Amino acid sequence: MNTSNLAHGPFTGLKVVDMTVAIQGPHAGAFLGDMGAEVVKVEPPGGELNRYARGPGFDFDMEVMGSQQIAMNRGKKSIALDVHTRLGMSVLQELIKDSDVFITNYRAEALDRMELSYADLSQINPRLVYGRVSGFGPKGEDAGKAMLDGAAQARGGLAAVSGPADGPPMPPGATIADHSGAMQLCLGVITALFVRERTGKGQEVNTSALGAMMWLQSWELTHTAMTGADLSRDGQHNPSIASPYGVYQASDGGSFLLAVAMSDESWDEFLVFGGKAHIAVDSRWDTAAKRIGIRGDGDGVPEVRAEMREAFSSHTTAEWEEFFREHPEIIYERVQDYRELLIDPQAIANSYLVDIPVPNFGTTKVVSNVVHFSETPGAGPQLPPPCLGEHTSEIMLGLGFSEQEVGEGLAPIDSAAAEVIDLVIP
Repeated sequence: MNTSNLAHGPFTGLKVVDMTVAIQGPHAGAFLGDMGAEVVKVEPPGGELNRYARGPGFDFDMEVMGSQQIAMNRGKKSIALDVHTRLGMSVLQELIKDSDVFITNYRAEALDRMELSYADLSQINPRLVYGRVSGFGPKGEDAGKAMLDGAAQARGGLAAVSGPADGPPMPPGATIADHSGAMQLCLGVITALFVRERTGKGQEVNTSALGAMMWLQSWELTHTAMTGADLSRDGQHNPSIASPYGVYQASDGGSFLLAVAMSDESWDEFLVFGGKAHIAVDSRWDTAAKRIGIRGDGDGVPEVRAEMREAFSSHTTAEWEEFFREHPEIIYERVQDYRELLIDPQAIANSYLVDIPVPNFGTTKVVSNVVHFSETPGAGPQLPPPCLGEHTSEIMLGLGFSEQEVGEGLAPIDSAAAEVIDLVIP
């Protein structure tokens, strides 16, 4: 790894082979790319299915790659390889010899069959950091079990505490397990790179969506382990917090997450504004510690929450926002949807969103690198997501393969892609 020039980020000079699909693996590669690494996405000749997947409202031509593909693979290079052929495997092996990191979320048995396990690749490149993220971890009877995000949320306890108190469990409305697993994989890879600087040797890094879900709920799981308490669904409130903390609706339908009033004065003013001044003299809520749930016994929680729902319904969203702006000691936020978040001035001020070009589409916003460095800031996802096999020729020639071999490698791409599209849209 050449680190002489870090102009493009702390991982400038780092070479990453990204053999991943869907979200959990690809998002890890995107983060490493945001940090300046050169990330080569290895795809089968037809591309991965997410290139062609269409979600609600995504009514563009098939020439426009899917939104998941754009978000998870912006800034990477793409090489299309049939690793089941002699040429495809030879190219991949040469690529790995010249790289620092290999990341994958393929199942272990598939990697073993293709001779792409850590034991195989470490023979080719002893300095290689081999990062793998799975659904349920590398050990145990379910090590090879298939996983989608919702399955990890279900097994990982999050669905059990999400949804109305009187309704069934439900998954939150985002792919939390996949993205969390990606971040855990990045953490592991970065740690292994740090160790390699000390030892000169690579190693295997393993994590999982299940592990990531448990890590996200570390406080809650410890609480249950210590008390035996079964934290159950509490609808608009957090089952771990015995306080007014929760989501409340204004008279015109807007919603607010009210966390806590840190000062007694601001709490009293909030209650007066909402027409609930009598609560101000209730000893159960007369200190910030009690209101934030530190006391923990939950005495009177249902009653005070009911009163607060009535308080919020007494004013419009705009009236409540004006009140909160005048009382900074009250920790709150208005609930935003995705369309509002895309134009949030705070997100824009911190460069959490950037515009990138998308082939056959134009420009779109993507979430940028949200970890910033003062001295090696990184370029972020300024490059477009690659077209299928866009860099196959460049990479193969750079590795020393002939023009004839490049032609052989490129030949199946169009027909294979058409077959995959037929699978997605019969």
